[in-house]
Amino acid sequence: MKITIVTVCYNAEKTIERTIESVISQNYPNIEYLIIDGKSTDGTMDIVRRYETIPYMRIVSEEDNGLYHAMNKGVNMATGDYILFLNSGDFLCDNKVIKEISKELCADIVYGNVIRQKQYGEVLERYPGKYKVMWLLLQGKMVSHQVIFTKTSIMRQLGFDESYKITADYNFLLRAKKKHCSMHYVDRNVSVVENVEGISSQHENLDLMRKEDDRSLKEYFPFWYLVLFPIKYIARRKRM
Repeated sequence: MKITIVTVCYNAEKTIERTIESVISQNYPNIEYLIIDGKSTDGTMDIVRRYETIPYMRIVSEEDNGLYHAMNKGVNMATGDYILFLNSGDFLCDNKVIKEISKELCADIVYGNVIRQKQYGEVLERYPGKYKVMWLLLQGKMVSHQVIFTKTSIMRQLGFDESYKITADYNFLLRAKKKHCSMHYVDRNVSVVENVEGISSQHENLDLMRKEDDRSLKEYFPFWYLVLFPIKYIARRKRM
């Protein structure tokens, strides 16, 4: 079973090396590692090029149209059976993650737990991945893409809708549920996610995130959109 790991980055000189090291330290022999850089203007590529002789690593550095455009590039380049997205700054929990998860790849989408933490190591949340995906989606939440292993064939079929600027990964999971893709949970910590500069976590993007979430839910599960809209409206008004 070949697993493709994709890291999308831009001006990530402070975080990229830790991510790379967590991937190349894996004890699983059949990995493809793709680094998709958005033409960084800092020292990111100087760091990345230190690793370019690794035979299973492929590197692209060119301008793109945003995060999901870059992630879709990774999908199109991938040759593995499954694909995992690991952002710059995020890292795999230990060197056995991929080997252990590879034994559980029995569905279209397989996911584990994520640990969220601050920049200096404080753990904020151990993500409860065991909860049903649809229940999370209806709450406007989702399993972090850093712990989701998706069949590459499914990713190519669905891809990320680039009209979404913040929540195309949420939209992807809704469409996967709509198409009845099989999903399997593994109670295993997969990735540690830095809880600092993600675009969906920034306060100024909260309104856009909510609008995109509502748009996705309305399009693919209109019944649940109508049921939940009054509840969401009241909850959001209280937070204002």
